[in-house]
Amino acid sequence: MCGIPARKKVVLFITYTMAKPIVGGSFFRALRLAMEMTRRGWQPIIANWGPVLDDPKVSEANDRVQFVPLDRNQPGLTLQILKQEFSRLNPALVVMGETPFKAMELFYEAAKRLRRPFVVLDQFYSHELLPPKEGVDLILLYGLKSFWRDDLHLEPPYEIVPPFIERVTPRSDLPVPEELRGRQWITLVAYDDYVCKKGFDLLSRLEDRQTALIAISRNPESCRQIARSRGVDSGRLVTLPLQCDATVFGFMAASAVTLVSNGFLQIMEALALASPIIALERGDGVGMNAFNIAKRFEPYVSFEHSVEEQLSCMTRWLKMSPISPELRARLDLERHGLMICANRIEAVYRHWQTESKWRRTARRWWEHLLRIADYSGTLTI
Repeated sequence: MCGIPARKKVVLFITYTMAKPIVGGSFFRALRLAMEMTRRGWQPIIANWGPVLDDPKVSEANDRVQFVPLDRNQPGLTLQILKQEFSRLNPALVVMGETPFKAMELFYEAAKRLRRPFVVLDQFYSHELLPPKEGVDLILLYGLKSFWRDDLHLEPPYEIVPPFIERVTPRSDLPVPEELRGRQWITLVAYDDYVCKKGFDLLSRLEDRQTALIAISRNPESCRQIARSRGVDSGRLVTLPLQCDATVFGFMAASAVTLVSNGFLQIMEALALASPIIALERGDGVGMNAFNIAKRFEPYVSFEHSVEEQLSCMTRWLKMSPISPELRARLDLERHGLMICANRIEAVYRHWQTESKWRRTARRWWEHLLRIADYSGTLTI
């Protein structure tokens, strides 16, 4: 890592990616937020552990966001060394892309020790699966209030925020041949061939042969070959390269069913756009399990179901959406999470500036004592 000139306030994002299978939810959520922060005069740095993913959003951000690779395996790496490396980036505040799993814990602990406003981005699975709050100023949980209503009881630092849906391309402007516009659509979003194969294995068995199939992938030609090998009629198939967020959201909103990998962010985004979901496994145990999807989502999301159950869901949903007009109206309000997150992060930064150093130190020590009390069951001073 190297330092940067302190001409703008730096917001440091700490994220991770994986390549096989592709995992990038934490990274892309942070990247979207980083781009919003640039529009507000901040200098974002994304420190990422894992491979650089080939995506149009990365190319677009290259001249506005600084990317710093994280090396978890560098010899002699300690918490103190990592803290010093983060300090040299001179962050005014730090945003952790997700609550850490084991390989990310060292980065998480080093970031907390910077004595800067510390924000964590995560998902709202349920009240029982909230991420730890110790030493964190704000935890922004990606989720949909419409499915929780009166059951939602969160206290600071937890806040639920809607998906990062800022714009949705109208159906009439989506890149689909004229002869397929009058049909129902099923959209498959497949960032790797494994998910693409799982998707077309399923779609090829669907009895309905009239619905148009839209596939968005990194390699449209490979995707088309996979579909052809499964016997899918090319006359009702549209294969597209990766699209901007607004266009992906447009396809979700226009589709009777959406197929995505089993990642929480995509599932919430499609549901916010009133499209029921078939969640496809990514292999190698990557992605969510059934504990991450509350039972209240079951009427709208086919998750960890057999192929027969998935086909049954799609057949029913093509005839009638499980999402009622009343639920759809509530979901229409679950937008602009990107601006909401940026507003809340800036509010935390302003509060931090006005809070005295003594009060910050006292608050951190009190949080530390509460952790001890929670661990031991008693508190002795």
